[in-house]
Amino acid sequence: MKTKIFSIILLIVSVQFAKANSIGEWDFASNGLPTYHYTGVLPFPSLDKDGKNNMLPEDPFFLLGNYRMALITHTSGIYQFLTAERAWARINATEKPNYGWNDASIVFKNKKAQKVNLVGLQSIATNNELVKKTFGVGFARYAYRLENGISCTRLISVKPSAKINTGNPSFVVTILLQNNSKKTQELIYSERMLVNFVLNGTQYKQSTERPVLYNSNIRINADKQIAIANISYKTNTFLNLPSKDERYMYDLNPPSVFMLAKNGMGKDVSLVSAINDTLSTQIDVSLKPGETKTFHVVIGLADGENFTDVQKQADELFAAANINEPLEGLYAGLWKSRLPDLSSEKNVVLRREMLWNAHMIEASAKDSEYYKETFIPQGTVYSYHFGDNISNRDHLQAALPACYTNPELAKSCIRYVIKHSEVDGEIKRGNSGFGYTPPSLFKESDEQLFFFNTLSEYLLITKDFGFLNEQVTYFPAEYGKTDAVLNILKKYFIYLRDEVGRGPNGLVKILNSDWSDSFFHKYSPNAYSWSAESHLNSAMVLSIFPKLEDALKQSKNPDASEFIQALEEYRISIESAFMKDLGDRKFAARAYLNHKLKFGVDKVCIEPQGYLLQIPNLPIERKKEIYEYVKSKLITPEKIGIRTREEPRWGGTADGEDGGIWFSLEYPVLLGVATFDKEEAKSLLLKFSFDNYSKHYPDYWIGQWTAPDEMNSTLYREGLYCFWIPENERASAFQGYCSHPHTWPLFCYFKLME
Repeated sequence: MKTKIFSIILLIVSVQFAKANSIGEWDFASNGLPTYHYTGVLPFPSLDKDGKNNMLPEDPFFLLGNYRMALITHTSGIYQFLTAERAWARINATEKPNYGWNDASIVFKNKKAQKVNLVGLQSIATNNELVKKTFGVGFARYAYRLENGISCTRLISVKPSAKINTGNPSFVVTILLQNNSKKTQELIYSERMLVNFVLNGTQYKQSTERPVLYNSNIRINADKQIAIANISYKTNTFLNLPSKDERYMYDLNPPSVFMLAKNGMGKDVSLVSAINDTLSTQIDVSLKPGETKTFHVVIGLADGENFTDVQKQADELFAAANINEPLEGLYAGLWKSRLPDLSSEKNVVLRREMLWNAHMIEASAKDSEYYKETFIPQGTVYSYHFGDNISNRDHLQAALPACYTNPELAKSCIRYVIKHSEVDGEIKRGNSGFGYTPPSLFKESDEQLFFFNTLSEYLLITKDFGFLNEQVTYFPAEYGKTDAVLNILKKYFIYLRDEVGRGPNGLVKILNSDWSDSFFHKYSPNAYSWSAESHLNSAMVLSIFPKLEDALKQSKNPDASEFIQALEEYRISIESAFMKDLGDRKFAARAYLNHKLKFGVDKVCIEPQGYLLQIPNLPIERKKEIYEYVKSKLITPEKIGIRTREEPRWGGTADGEDGGIWFSLEYPVLLGVATFDKEEAKSLLLKFSFDNYSKHYPDYWIGQWTAPDEMNSTLYREGLYCFWIPENERASAFQGYCSHPHTWPLFCYFKLME
């Protein structure tokens, strides 16, 4: 009987384990970097646990890239080739938003020209018995088992950038063909990519409605086996066009795109050609029994105008490539050198995810041709979907872990934000197009606070106090007006103190938005801007200013003494008002719009709690009391994180900002807990992990290796994503690869190591 019961239990455990690993499993490459083997169904199943549409994209994807290009590699072999140097745009866009067009195929010449399609949701890629898919740091690999004893490995590799504002904006498709049969096989391998340049911000418009249309003219050099597509533009409506170097909402200097074939196999014949707007490489291959041959196709954005320039660009790629051991990417060694050494980390989940997150930082960071800086975009909805670089508070948060892993990149991110600043201390919300800052209804009250936080961490971690004396350009860049970082910092403080100001209760005002872009769902921002106060902003002052003051004191900069005194006086006055308001309550309120409209007084809202727990001079016993209460209301009920609300405050569904789990809000809570209980903080780090998500929601792929900026809590459609576009379009939306679920955990990991 005991044996039977044990067998039943074992069977249940086995079924649950199989279910938990139905999408894929993690592994480590030989160099110690993480890889993911995708084994899920394609197209990805579209139903949630209640039988409703889960609205997840049907072709899961992974991010590759360097500072000058991005490549979204789908599990079907489709990829989205993107640029962001001038404006966010897809190079190989399809009519379907957030997708690309490319294909690969093999024709067996000695079987009546039998053709096998290797790529796409209508191809052999959907058969997991025949195709193994692996995604790692700097590479994506598709291994095919074909008829006639032929095995084919199609490997995509991206070379990392060595320093800011640099990188080779190209990728290499490596094809390994092996004949396992007993007779010679004659094959034709084909790799193609459409050249269709579409700005991300216009992808939801019909082509006939886009203000600017782009066309390609393809030139071929048969001797060099190179094709170059020169992209031109024409207006599709009345526009007053500036020069290509002036700020503008559209890109008036689109890149050229190239394809280059490199076989080096003697008698085998490669042919690079073009059909209309499609670049194509065709390789005729003869394989003897037991023979393996390797070919390479390079696709990229051309740095030069002619075929010689492209050849040099490709030669630079191959000079750094490990051609002899390609299966973990041609640049596995280079990628390992760009990431932190976490070999001593005993916790496998932490070692794996922190390396994965560090790769995401390097793959997602992008050079800005207008600002001449490299920044880490918020990603997901903003960048990949709408083509916006907003908000600067997000770029500042994303730079935090780079203070440890890549200080040069962190500093460039900080300069990037400064270059959005007016001389009065206002920081623009962001940009779109080519350095263009669109009009905005937001008058944000917290950009300066996020800047103070990141700059303080950068200075205290790197000890690069000389940065305070560096000259940085104000917005707009073409005016060339510069100032020392320290002087700009002073202007930010004055803007916070005098322009943002303080409300009737002595707290920092909210103007019309703080972290919450859509806080005022039911209230006109302008109606309350004179009185609205933010407890989040106020708690940030009390937790961040001590670090800023410490960094300035350590700098021993003679021009900082009066500034430090002003910071201290301001902080003390805010502290007096904030603590009076807090009283003996077990959580901070959220915001007061006026003396009647008060949010988060009776029910817990997460926003200020993390920074409240980070206040240095708040007694530890008080912090413990606050945390235990907040934990009971927002953390304990949840499986994967901390939700924003004990109960929704705005009505409607309890998702998004009114009930979802936001990474940029829960990690500050972790940092607050770390000030009095590092073991509890580490347990939170593991609770927030991709690994924990996969255990609770094994049937959803978003959340297992990446995530958007928030996930739904147990209050509403848990484990899924809330997105503000029509429901019938959500499955085609870009979900995942937000910076927050990657950068925040890595920063907190290093903080816990201190």
